[in-house]
Amino acid sequence: MKYKIKEEDLDQVSAYARDLREYHYQSRDKNVVPILVLTKTKNLYEEINGIICVSDDLLQNTLDDIYTENINPELLETWINSKYEPLPTIVEAARLIMEKEELPNIRRVNSTCIPETLENLNSLTEYAKNNKKHVISFVTGVPGAGKTYLGLQYIYNVKEFKSVYLSGNGPLVQVLIDTLQSDVFVKDLQNIEKEYIDNEAEDFNYNVIVFDEGQRAWNKERMKKDDRGDQSEPEVMIELCEKRLEWCVLLILVGEGQEIHTGENSGLKLWDDAINNSKKEWEIVYPPKLSETFEKNPLKENINDKVFGLTISLRSHLSENVNDFTNNLINGNIEEASELSESILSDNYTMYCTRDLEIAKDYCKRRYKNEPTKRYGIIASSKANGLIKYGIDVRYETTRDLNYGKWYNAPPYNRYSCCKLKQAVSEFGVQGLELDMPIVVWGTDMKWNKRKGTFIFEGSGDNDKLYRKNTYRVLLTRGRDGFIIFVPKYKRLNPVFELLKEIGIKELTDEESN
Repeated sequence: MKYKIKEEDLDQVSAYARDLREYHYQSRDKNVVPILVLTKTKNLYEEINGIICVSDDLLQNTLDDIYTENINPELLETWINSKYEPLPTIVEAARLIMEKEELPNIRRVNSTCIPETLENLNSLTEYAKNNKKHVISFVTGVPGAGKTYLGLQYIYNVKEFKSVYLSGNGPLVQVLIDTLQSDVFVKDLQNIEKEYIDNEAEDFNYNVIVFDEGQRAWNKERMKKDDRGDQSEPEVMIELCEKRLEWCVLLILVGEGQEIHTGENSGLKLWDDAINNSKKEWEIVYPPKLSETFEKNPLKENINDKVFGLTISLRSHLSENVNDFTNNLINGNIEEASELSESILSDNYTMYCTRDLEIAKDYCKRRYKNEPTKRYGIIASSKANGLIKYGIDVRYETTRDLNYGKWYNAPPYNRYSCCKLKQAVSEFGVQGLELDMPIVVWGTDMKWNKRKGTFIFEGSGDNDKLYRKNTYRVLLTRGRDGFIIFVPKYKRLNPVFELLKEIGIKELTDEESN
């Protein structure tokens, strides 16, 4: 009998097996066998990439072959009632904290240094409070390493103090406020700064402050251009804390390689300048990798600064190599990227490329058809040209008034939901956020020169190249389950598509296994 096995069905059952191994307590360290049952076939048994594909008439025999021992009913009941605690998304974590619930005890989180980082932050808070100190702490992290998760958990841990999560990332703030239906502990950074610049923010009384994406802090020139005074953002925050707070802990979350806008490439030097020019004696904590950035001697007492650098991605479940893969690809290290792709795919992380946008859309719709909490959407570079013909418009004037809260949070049937695959968002709309399966549009602003073995970027300056590279670094690291790269059918992008296949990214077509 002729049969068809869809890629999305194989990927779905593979992801189910992965999640059981990772997040179901009684399934940990056990052999979880993925089985795809094709109910409309007969006498079928086939193995594809470790997945058993079987017709329903052979299912019982297959199960008997896999498990030959007698099943202990008590153990079975224990297994069924075991906790299943998947890693929450950023918005789910925020909701749990707002509802005063503990975040799940995730093995993946515990395998990182996040628990130790939180312990040190809690100690810093007690130290600052008891000694009336102003403390500033920097935590660095690769994309998806859990910086936002850490910041939210830290606020929960010190909930007896007035605390606030500040972000200049407008879409992130919109999404969190929409999720919580409240702006109690999430505030727009620019509104706080404006209140201080205009009226000195006399009511500002937060002793614990989380400043998200500290590497994106605006310099003086960018602040002036936006008519927000003649100080850099770090100078404004340092001065605000000194004037309004008897003590404080200012936690700066630092994303690595994510500067994507003019005025953001001054890096952490702005914070160093602000600290050195401050009126109070700030005590500072940072990971060793920033030792050449800051002039002041760090606070060492009872603090393990090594855990202030987060290096393991949480977003991509089991694969710790997605960020390295992305960096190698963007930097043109093709051999290294190729070597990493096999291990990434074996960790059940999906990587596809296609020249047909409709095929990518259909894959997402079919794979997540019965999973209403899953999120997939189209994302693209704000500098990519020629996308309007594909119905993709991420120009500023188009996305300026987009309701990001609804785009991320609304159910798939809602016309504003990302899952409708109607409105795409740019790197500015996804930084700090995540999707289960993003459709990443590869634009003409980053072309592959096969002869030279390097990417060609639009713009001639070093900053232009930096922003383009970081844009695609952000776009390619948003996925929890994986990503699909759509390469438009432009001749000048042919080398990009061939490169993606060369390094191990599988082409997604409408042809199914027969």
